[in-house]
Amino acid sequence: MTKSNYLLKLTAIVLLASSQYSFADEACTLAAKATTDEAKRYIQCLDSQIDKAKQAQGSWIQKRKYELTKSQESTGNTQVLPLFMRSIKNNEKYLESACQWRYLIKLPNATTAAISYKLCEIELINQFTESLKHPF
Repeated sequence: MTKSNYLLKLTAIVLLASSQYSFADEACTLAAKATTDEAKRYIQCLDSQIDKAKQAQGSWIQKRKYELTKSQESTGNTQVLPLFMRSIKNNEKYLESACQWRYLIKLPNATTAAISYKLCEIELINQFTESLKHPF
């Protein structure tokens, strides 16, 4: 049990450290009158930013899960960790719904709709990650 906790903590630390460097975001830009190929490259760039943001968020989630597990073991309070996990699931549902309606507004232009969804996703992932960074 102690060995697995040590491994989890070490993994979280490594992921947090590496996510600091991966956030040197490449700027995604799209010209006003972009061609189809330029829009495609822009969407791919947004996908890359989403992947980086999700990686950083995953690191913070693992860190908080580890801390809450340690707290649970020391205090015996078994209510906090399940609530935290529920908040993660609820945030995922919120992100999907909040970005979906933005996507639907932009239809029938699928490219503009996809860009709108991805920008929304990046913003909400980053917001939740920032909330995870605050100590409890």
